[in-house]
Amino acid sequence: MSYFPLTPEQARWKVAAAEIAERELAPRAAETDEQGRYPSEQLDALRQAGLWGLRASKEHGGAGADLVSTALVVEELAKKCPSTTMCFKMHLEASEVICRVPTPDQVERIVKPLARGEVFATVAGSETWTDGDNWTSVRNFSPVTKVDGGYEITNVRKSYVTSAGHATHFFFLCRIGADQPPSNVSLLFVERDKIDARILEPWSGLGLRGNESSPMLFNGFVPETNRIGAEQTAMAEAAPLFPPVLGVTYAAAYLGIGSGALELAIQEGNRRFADGSRRLDSTLNQRRIADLSTRIEAAQTMLHSVSATFDRGELKSMVPVLQAKVFCSETAVFVTQELMTMFGGTAFARRLPFERYFRDARAGLIMALPNDGTYETIGTSFLNKD
Repeated sequence: MSYFPLTPEQARWKVAAAEIAERELAPRAAETDEQGRYPSEQLDALRQAGLWGLRASKEHGGAGADLVSTALVVEELAKKCPSTTMCFKMHLEASEVICRVPTPDQVERIVKPLARGEVFATVAGSETWTDGDNWTSVRNFSPVTKVDGGYEITNVRKSYVTSAGHATHFFFLCRIGADQPPSNVSLLFVERDKIDARILEPWSGLGLRGNESSPMLFNGFVPETNRIGAEQTAMAEAAPLFPPVLGVTYAAAYLGIGSGALELAIQEGNRRFADGSRRLDSTLNQRRIADLSTRIEAAQTMLHSVSATFDRGELKSMVPVLQAKVFCSETAVFVTQELMTMFGGTAFARRLPFERYFRDARAGLIMALPNDGTYETIGTSFLNKD
């Protein structure tokens, strides 16, 4: 169910995404996880369906989907293959700002090709700081050097770059000049075939094993025409656009993991054994499923409400987005943990994919917008400003 009222167009996006996920993602999900294989076929299916241009405006040839529709699409895809969905979600995140505020030149060179499915982007943001390779809310991006006609990137290491070996473009966060403070973040849209972008080691995560989130080393020249927004202030100017889409799509991806696991549990829980009994004949399991379904519905309703607030132009701060992100990701962790218990040895022995959902969900606690730091941000927003 969805307690949040959807428009006919939003409902169509939900149905279309569910059909693609069932047809293209579900049959390959186990192999993608087992082999740690990048989901090229699945992503190409999304391209053919026009989803690479989901957030690009109709004026520029894209689908022009609102954020509620975007969240619905991401959740439906994540129900069947979280690895594919995370690659797709990072593409949406990486292309959001340039789709919203492109220069006329960028419209022709980047946005319209993106809408046609010729550009697949990812974020090159996370760097190694004092706490090793952990995701962290402390931002001190490496500097690039301003030169005639553009910027020179010299040995900049990014710790986790999803779709590292497959993206055509990188949404590259940096400072222009070593003298700039951490708050002065600039944005470049880097073309992979125009620079040296080297993968440093293969990705072998506990979960999301197919998304190739490897560390990368960047070197090369980026023309000034590939800068997004103004030098030093672009990220601050993008605050009303980029962070909400980042947070909502993360929340939707992890919520999809939880809701996908729950849907499978209801299906398998009703399956009859040889003696005619079912797992859901147990009152304990009935209560468990009732509890989990309630949590999923609450998380969905919160996420869709926040997304609709953004679509109306009424989102006044990031707090609702951050609350939705931590709530959805922790709901997914709780749901998958409970289902591992409910399905016992069958789940532990990997005879059903609950352990895959269980592993994938845990990324939501520590990947970008890590929950510890996000709770701190939410909490400090309630402090008096005296």
